Amino acid sequence: MLYIPVEVNGHAIKAFVDSGAQTTIMSPACAEACNIMRLIDQRYSGIAQGVGTANIIGRVHSVQMKIGEKFVMSSFTVMEGKSIDLLLGLDMLKRYRMHINLETNALVIPNEPKNIEVPFLGEADIPKNFQEAIENEPILTGPEGAQIGAKSGAVKHEAQKPATAVPTPQSGPSQPPPGPSSATGIGLPSRQSPFPRESIDKITELGFSRDQAVAALEAANGNLDGAISFLVYSD
Repeated sequence: MLYIPVEVNGHAIKAFVDSGAQTTIMSPACAEACNIMRLIDQRYSGIAQGVGTANIIGRVHSVQMKIGEKFVMSSFTVMEGKSIDLLLGLDMLKRYRMHINLETNALVIPNEPKNIEVPFLGEADIPKNFQEAIENEPILTGPEGAQIGAKSGAVKHEAQKPATAVPTPQSGPSQPPPGPSSATGIGLPSRQSPFPRESIDKITELGFSRDQAVAALEAANGNLDGAISFLVYSD
């Protein structure tokens, strides 16, 4: 898990960096600790649906955040049901052109005259409540025994593909190979889509329906990791 130290309104937070999440999310408890509850625009409240449901309290449109030595203006959704205080999503990463450098194990922020590198926290510094949530979180079971954490999205057990049976040769007149129309009809999802069947299958193996998989891929512009995060983090 990639965590970095940040400050929001002067309050120190360990933020989870998740490039697969579409939006930046903060928990109500963290918003209270940062003394920014008054900034929440409740016109953006509602219900997030995915793996279960979660209450969206509203949205903070602009607040100062310190990442490393750089101060940036941030906006995020305040949502219940998460064990993470602050999740830095793709919207913030793209806004400030940040990138994850696994070679140096740091989040890099473009800056003049020199880029800012914020080292990721070690495993011992990752918030214990998040580690406990992963250990105790509900498990979703999909086809072929696939298991995924309902909160973290971590794959607990990969799907076991059944062995493919080898066809037995049969005597008698040989059968002509199936035509193009019959071949292409095998294994297509119930909902037609421009996305690769492999991407849809990977999502359905985690317990979601094919229609949910197609809808999530559409929302993530075809990005598989983004689609999975969209479904999981909608909890």
